[in-house]
Amino acid sequence: MDFDLNAALNDYQAYMRALESCPQAAASAPPPTLKPASGGLANPLASRPTTYHDLPPELIQQIGDYVPVQDVGSFSAVDRRTYHAMHSRRLVYRYWQQANQVVSLASVNQLLNEMEGTLADPAQHVEPIEALRQRLEALPYREQGEAFKRMYAAAQRIPKDGVQIQKAMLLHTLPDFHWSHRDELFDFAYAMAQRRAPEEENVWTELADSLGFLLFGSAEFVERYQALVARLASLRVSEQAELIPVLCLRMIHFGGNDDRRPELYAVLLGQALQLPLSVQGASVGMLASFIWVLPQAEQLAQYTQLRDVALSLPDEQLGVALRYLPEGLTDLPREHHAHEFQLLVPALLRVLPAQRAQVAVGLLTCTYKLDDALIKWVWQQGLSLLNGAGEAALCDVLSRLRAQGSIRNLDDRQWNIARGEITHFMEANQFSEPARVRIQDSVPWFRSVPR
Repeated sequence: MDFDLNAALNDYQAYMRALESCPQAAASAPPPTLKPASGGLANPLASRPTTYHDLPPELIQQIGDYVPVQDVGSFSAVDRRTYHAMHSRRLVYRYWQQANQVVSLASVNQLLNEMEGTLADPAQHVEPIEALRQRLEALPYREQGEAFKRMYAAAQRIPKDGVQIQKAMLLHTLPDFHWSHRDELFDFAYAMAQRRAPEEENVWTELADSLGFLLFGSAEFVERYQALVARLASLRVSEQAELIPVLCLRMIHFGGNDDRRPELYAVLLGQALQLPLSVQGASVGMLASFIWVLPQAEQLAQYTQLRDVALSLPDEQLGVALRYLPEGLTDLPREHHAHEFQLLVPALLRVLPAQRAQVAVGLLTCTYKLDDALIKWVWQQGLSLLNGAGEAALCDVLSRLRAQGSIRNLDDRQWNIARGEITHFMEANQFSEPARVRIQDSVPWFRSVPR
């Protein structure tokens, strides 16, 4: 989930749409000229197009709601009518300015208390509270935890946009806290999530993601992980479909020999197989990529079951599953690799154009685990998904592989095989000479460590 709250709060297009909604005189059918009863001349203003200065204050106020908060002062200065119509928006602007200057828990509490007593519409709290969130690190270290709670609780009272602020706090603010405070703040956020109505959007997926910020393998981590797994069955289907893949990912934070993982994996598997086919892809693929948490004797049978489920999915969900499925395949004993990859070939023909890049990444992610002959073949299959897509698509896939460390995992011999297939791909797709040079010159960067 990448949510960009700044983009949501600074929607210039919506602002312009509001301006364009103002009534305009129809060019093809000018209004008729009405003769006054006295027989005098018609009012010449009757045919004049409506301008901004003719708009009623209520419409100016609606336009002002779309003005980015940092531009409210400038917009209010357009004229006297605008200044008065923007009274409520100017109040939000003033609180936003104050939020960008808070330096203590006391100033946070004072601002939130004043806003609660002044701003009747909860939606007016969004921009000041988001500014407070971004200001949290500027507060004294010992006050940050309480300030986090106060802001998080204030966001809870904002319909719709409040949960987006909470998600940002869990994913982008919580990691900045010391280990000793994260458990307490996680529990606070979990308790707040329990208070939301079942039909409301919630933060369960973000809570699962933030488990990665707790102490790996600790009793506290395991307890909170188990609580989220236990909650799965009570969630809506859409929430389950989002949460299961993240809970799979968080399994890497258990202790290396933790024998609770197979049991938890079985719960996730059971819930995933009950999901509708229309949302099953990510869960099936991710569970296949985590068969390594199972006893070795069970891995092949479990992968085979999940592979069959994945191949039976609708095309849109098949592409999602294939992003993760090959990673589980490469965890099988080597004697199964070639056969299992061959079984995927017909499915590659079904991959939708919009999903080919992500499936190519899935195929190429773990090629370092394969023998040389299979590395060559898998790189051919993966790159063939990009046929006709051009230089940008190839760079995108190689950049994603770099970001997750997949290229760096290849030894020199393996990388030379991959590099040869990249060259053949560029030749087959008739890349221009400058494009080939750009790709070749980027090789050191593709093999470098992301910073």
